Parts: sequence; C-alpha cells; structure tokens
Amino acid sequence: MNENKQCEFCGEEVLCVAKKCKHCGSELQAASGSIAQIENRGADFGIALLAIPAAATMLIWFWVSGMNLFQSPGSTLTLIGMATILSTAALAAMEAARTGMQKDKAKGTHSPATWFFIIALIWIVGYPSYLLKRKHAGLKSRLVPGLALALVFVASWSMMNGAIEHQKAVVRGDLDQAQRQLESLR
Repeated sequence: MNENKQCEFCGEEVLCVAKKCKHCGSELQAASGSIAQIENRGADFGIALLAIPAAATMLIWFWVSGMNLFQSPGSTLTLIGMATILSTAALAAMEAARTGMQKDKAKGTHSPATWFFIIALIWIVGYPSYLLKRKHAGLKSRLVPGLALALVFVASWSMMNGAIEHQKAVVRGDLDQAQRQLESLR
C-alpha cells in the first residue's frame, strides 16, 4: 500500500513514490535526492535575489540619507533603484535559464528572457511573481521574504525621494526669500 507525504514546495499531499507533485508540478526529491534537485542546487540564486533589494535598502538609509544636496542624492537614489531592478531581473533570468524554466501557461511560468523583461519593466509585480513561480523549476519559493523586501525597498526609495524633493523645495524657498530681500534693498 502506498503512503503519502507532503510536497516540500507547496505542502500538498502526494504519494511517497511520486517523482513530480501533481499540485504544483515540482520535481520531488527521492530518498537519496533526485537528479533534478541536485542539479538545481547549483542554479539556486534565491539568497542573492533577496540580498539585492536588502542591500539597496541599506544603501538608501545609510548612504543616501547622509548626503547633502550638492552630492546629488537624487541621482544616486535613481542609480540604486535602476541597479536593483536590472540586477534582480538579470539574476532571475540566469536562474531560470540554468533550471530550464520554459513558458507554461498552466503553471504561469515564462522563458528566461521573458522573466527578465517582466521584472525589468514591472518590478513590483514581476519580482515577487518570479520568486513564487521558481518552485515550478524545483527551487524553493521565496515569495514571502521577497514580497516583504520589495515593499520595504519601494517604501524606502519613495520616502527618501520625497525627503530629497522636500529639501530641494526648502532650499528653493530660502533662495527665493533671499532674492526678494536683495531686491527690496535696491
């Protein structure tokens, strides 16, 4: 009689002898470890995909926040944002290519190039989506930490951008006031 176990990717119940989960389509690890799982371990960039927005958030708070307006914090903030978006898109595409991820409408997966463009163009949606869909390539879903990091990164970027724009407005107001005072002295 066949016994059941839980899929390590989606948590649904499957037969112990199953090689592929009928619920999420992930390759299941055999008692000694399946070949697909062993091969995918070298292609797992999950920690790096999470580390990039975490490091970018730290740069925003500990580097950009200490800049004055003469040091162009707005340009630096834009550079950090673009680097974060493009590097996560490139890393996700590399991981998808190494795991052999292909377009599959039923699973909601895409080719590596498509993942790159989805993440690069609509990062706040594409990045967490990829972290969820990577389970279909036999990798661990990193949706929850990825979504949390994405929200913290976007909130930090937005708050810092707002603070920079506010400081610019203050300086402009001070300059306008000084200019009016000079004109009244004439």
